[in-house]
Amino acid sequence: MIGRRILLGAGAAFLPTLAARAQSGLWPEWIGRYDGAARFYRSIPLEDIYPPPQEPHVDRDDPAPFGVHFDIRTVDGLPAIRLRIDSGPMQTADSGELLVFGPLIDGVAVLAANEARHGPRSATLTVGRDLLGTEALFAHADGSFWRRHFTVRFTPGGGDIILWVFDAAGTRARTWRGSAVKH
Repeated sequence: MIGRRILLGAGAAFLPTLAARAQSGLWPEWIGRYDGAARFYRSIPLEDIYPPPQEPHVDRDDPAPFGVHFDIRTVDGLPAIRLRIDSGPMQTADSGELLVFGPLIDGVAVLAANEARHGPRSATLTVGRDLLGTEALFAHADGSFWRRHFTVRFTPGGGDIILWVFDAAGTRARTWRGSAVKH
């Protein structure tokens, strides 16, 4: 009799774990479409390169704002982000790129599916109390690569966004900042 109680208790303790895994891990109030703009903020030479370049390359990107549009949703119970960037070195196709991630474990998920033909080779999703971020690794035809980071810190009406691009040589990062409103 005691053995059955232990077995039933262990089984009941396991049920909430199954229910928790079926959820996307995204906060319900984040789900939706966001539209905004970002503009060039600055170029940052990375200091951990050895030997450091004698004359670090500093970009003078166009300071004009460009559109940034993103959707946060679930696809088959998994977190999904569609990101469209209208200009600059990170410009996406007109339809944007949909990245579907696996289940969130301790706030991090890896790329499960990518519908873009020239989308990232790998990507991660990071979710915090009031922010969401993606890091995507893209490959050039010559075998070199570049990384793009997209972060949104949620506000009552939308979010503040930061975009980072790290070049193939890993010698500098360029940043863009902006904001978006939720529809």
